[in-house]
Amino acid sequence: MDASEIRILIADDEYYICEGLREAMAKDGYRVDVAYDGNQAKILMEAHEYDAAIFDLKMPGQDGLSLLKWVSGANREIGVIVITAYGEVETAVEAMRRGAYDYLTKPVDLKRLRLSLERLLDHQALVAENRVLRARLDSNGENGDIVHRSAAMEHVCDTVAQAAMTDVPVLITGETGTGKELVARAIHQASARRNAPLLAMNCGAFAETLFGSELFGYVKGAFTGATVDKAGFFAAAEGGTLFFDEVGEIPLPNQVDLLRVLEERAYRPVGSTKAVAADVRTIFVTNRDLEREVAEGRFREDLYYRINVVPIRLPPLRERVEDIPLLIDVFFDNLCVLHHKPRKELTPDAMDRVLAYLWPGNVRELKNTIERIVVTCADQKVEVDHLPSRVRDAQNATDTIMVELGSSLEDVERALIEKTLAHVTANRKKAAALLGISVRALQYKIKAYNLR
Repeated sequence: MDASEIRILIADDEYYICEGLREAMAKDGYRVDVAYDGNQAKILMEAHEYDAAIFDLKMPGQDGLSLLKWVSGANREIGVIVITAYGEVETAVEAMRRGAYDYLTKPVDLKRLRLSLERLLDHQALVAENRVLRARLDSNGENGDIVHRSAAMEHVCDTVAQAAMTDVPVLITGETGTGKELVARAIHQASARRNAPLLAMNCGAFAETLFGSELFGYVKGAFTGATVDKAGFFAAAEGGTLFFDEVGEIPLPNQVDLLRVLEERAYRPVGSTKAVAADVRTIFVTNRDLEREVAEGRFREDLYYRINVVPIRLPPLRERVEDIPLLIDVFFDNLCVLHHKPRKELTPDAMDRVLAYLWPGNVRELKNTIERIVVTCADQKVEVDHLPSRVRDAQNATDTIMVELGSSLEDVERALIEKTLAHVTANRKKAAALLGISVRALQYKIKAYNLR
């Protein structure tokens, strides 16, 4: 689309900023309107169709967040960039969660603004195609591998569909084995980048000194042994998606480098002075509690805000028990064919034991268990005795704790903690979650009751 066909609204209560942005955008050929408060901006948007808008977050009348809410509620197809003071980055991230395409801090870097606007307009051109992609997701087409019937996973799939329509960073969290990589792939496959590469970078696999060269590549002569140019992950994923597996394991010094490329959307290969544009969608995966990592100084707060624009928490299998029979059916279908075995099924008693088990390894553990049964069980009916002992004994783990009348509260608490620890194989974090107390409180009680 020619620039003269694009109409932009700029809203900022600071006259000189507003006029400076208007002049810069007009020089680029865009049709530009300005508003000096939120109420005036809303009136203009009701009267005209805009392709993009640039809002200051703090204005008289309606502020930027209120305008975003109105744009969303009115189903206006306006791409929004917000600008904010340096110390209000958290508010800007909230704006992106509400639908803003990007945020810039004051003083506004015009070069960065132009780049962001170009990307926004490219995104607007893909909206129609993305609607088709979302319909495909909703019909369980591209997203068919995410087997579910639970409300918790339905919410995850809705968020996947929304995230796939944009290029904003996504942070996927959850326990080991919950399917975080599967969700990352679903987002990529449902996005406009699905025909470009999807690369996974294991953040825990590289030492601090190698992280930059692996991520950004290097040029010949950058260091001893660099005899040829080498492309890094960003170059290899150009036009596609790069997902950072276990982002919480990135060494603290390297987090600055990652933050810079996310902010500037450009990087420099090691040994080069030339910046390279990064046209890559980023997805971040971790089983760590990043908020705790930030509080304890192991993860940068500004990087956390930058990657946590669209958060997706995958529930553990114990929170989506209704999905277990469906998952088992799918695993039996696939694994019996893979291993050339007759189709098997669990007896009601065996299914009860499976449902009683808490599955600390989540979907991965369930799949491995079913594969073991397929390979080792000769019968088509899977009985309780065919289950691994840890699953077979799960019935006992959910029994009521019996105590004698007259037992003290301390005795009851001790027995409950002891049984819970045994059930989760002494995993204190999982035990604390089941008991509804903090890990620190659990540790205190373990010491007080002399438990191991």
